[in-house]
Amino acid sequence: GMVTKYAEVVLAVRYREPDGRAGPMYIITKGLGARWLACLYSGFGIVATFGVGNTAQVNAVVSALDSAGMSRGLILLLIVVLAVLVARMVMGGAGRIGETAEILVPVVGAAYILLCMAAIFWNRERVGEAFASILTGAFRPGAVTGGAVGSLALTLRTGISRGTFTNEAGMGTAAIAHGGAEVDHPARQGLMGIMEVFLDTMVICTLTALVILTSGVAVPYGHTAGSELTAAALSQSFGPWVRAALSGCLVLFALATILGWSFYAGRCAEFLFGRISWKWFGLCQGTAVFGGLFLGTGTVWTLA
Repeated sequence: GMVTKYAEVVLAVRYREPDGRAGPMYIITKGLGARWLACLYSGFGIVATFGVGNTAQVNAVVSALDSAGMSRGLILLLIVVLAVLVARMVMGGAGRIGETAEILVPVVGAAYILLCMAAIFWNRERVGEAFASILTGAFRPGAVTGGAVGSLALTLRTGISRGTFTNEAGMGTAAIAHGGAEVDHPARQGLMGIMEVFLDTMVICTLTALVILTSGVAVPYGHTAGSELTAAALSQSFGPWVRAALSGCLVLFALATILGWSFYAGRCAEFLFGRISWKWFGLCQGTAVFGGLFLGTGTVWTLA
């Protein structure tokens, strides 16, 4: 994943437009001379933003708030507020999206990492057992799940698809943002792409896994498990109050992710149709937020 992301980012900077527009569509057009394929990619990029980058994020928030005991009315109110925020910020264009994301992501990311590290330290005597279960589950999934998950192939497919979901390596979408960076050489930005995958998947996802596995909560292998599993694990360590903190982190993470994917889709739309109206695009993104509220977790993951 790190190597793939490095290649994507380097190529994005190499083939970007003078005004900073970049991404797979420009790499494919300039590097391969296949504009039809670039148009196809852009079309898929626009569609993906509503599944991967919007509905799945909101569904995670709804699941966390629901498991925290928040009433359906309050959840609906919060989703309405989130939809309005998304619409307003996307209407502000690419500049507004970047300004918001660069504030949200580091602060919320650091808070979540500290929370996870505290939980792992609290249950430190189970860390060795957790790593053992990870290795056993990777190479002999039936030993852990009792055959509920099934074959090794299904375990690999699930792991790879969710890995791609977390770091976007191989999707090309992150290169749309990286391509606009001010760097003196494409390889320098490529190194940032490597760090992106490392921090996201190797650090944050591993911390989340260890929090769950050291907490002692039951893991529903073979069934869709969303953010409520992480909330249950943290509550086991610190008490019910932590659900509110995690829910706050998830809301801000979701907002940042939706804004980032809105930027990707906006650039894809600009490639296909020329300069787009961010106003109408913002309205579409704000409306799509409600999909995560009314669709089931399994349906959302299938769409994503």
